[in-house]
Amino acid sequence: MDPHPDFAGVDLPRAVDLPPFCLTPLSMAQVDEDFEAVTGAAGVLTGFWGSWPEGLTREEDLIDLAWHDREFTLRRSFSWIVRDEGGRYIGCAYLFPDPGARGSANVVTWMCDLPDRKARLASLNAALATWFEGVLPGGIALRWTYPD
Repeated sequence: MDPHPDFAGVDLPRAVDLPPFCLTPLSMAQVDEDFEAVTGAAGVLTGFWGSWPEGLTREEDLIDLAWHDREFTLRRSFSWIVRDEGGRYIGCAYLFPDPGARGSANVVTWMCDLPDRKARLASLNAALATWFEGVLPGGIALRWTYPD
């Protein structure tokens, strides 16, 4: 499978420091941590992506993580775990280029159910917007989607 045409020559890093956040790979190696975070954030996530993660099993999560990892490697979509300054898993960030189209992509972010979740999510989105501006090819319009 070929990379998305907008990202064929782009190598986005798997790990990124965006103080106070750190982006790390979302892959099968993190299945236990991811499963705990996703199911623990069900109150935030349910309704955002349909009924997901309702009924999610560890095995299904492992399949999702394998897909995310493969898509990143192929440069068809990109996903990261968002960690706080202490290394704790607090959410995820995704970049989904529009399939079959050029020049646009959807940025999806979510944050675990933390007391200051909305403020952290706003801070994360601002940091990502600045970073994307410097690393993405010119001319890509970003849409932002996140549960607030």
